[in-house]
Amino acid sequence: MSKKTINPKKDELIKAAIIEAARRVFQKWGLKKSTMEDIAEEAGKGKSTLYYYFKSKEEIFDIVLRGETDRILANAKAAVEHEPETKEKLKKYIISTLTEMRKNANVYSIVRGEIKGNKLLIEKLKKELIVREESFVRGLFRDGIRTKELKFINADEIDIAAKAFVGILAALDLYLFVETEDFGQIDITAKLISNII
Repeated sequence: MSKKTINPKKDELIKAAIIEAARRVFQKWGLKKSTMEDIAEEAGKGKSTLYYYFKSKEEIFDIVLRGETDRILANAKAAVEHEPETKEKLKKYIISTLTEMRKNANVYSIVRGEIKGNKLLIEKLKKELIVREESFVRGLFRDGIRTKELKFINADEIDIAAKAFVGILAALDLYLFVETEDFGQIDITAKLISNII
């Protein structure tokens, strides 16, 4: 079927409705048990409409996950915006990321099984997140060096420092949201970071 876009705004609204419906379906059933029929029914659309906009449920799942990570990163960045000191920004960034993930614990509990069993998905998500987070953290480190607040690194070490920082955060995320089932640890971790670092 060739895509003749008559009304791009309408197309975007339909796609957004499908993605939101898919989010609810994936939360309820996970990727493996969900079908395009389930998503179509939840969206109030025909299955052919779904296939007009998306190739597969995996493509929709990928978009849903990307949307979740976009929102988490945007909220984490917004949380540090008004902090005057770089160290506080870095601490708030970690805490905000954990807090956002805690708010969406129900999504992660369903998605966790999908992620654990799908090494390619883990790699893809990690690569996307790492590139974006490293870019943001590099900016924070540059500001900290410029204001002389961060004296433990110099301008030549920014890339390595950003990779290390994001690596630590990724390991923490992996442990708290993929390896463990105890979401109470997220709250304790956030308290530890805010009171020790």
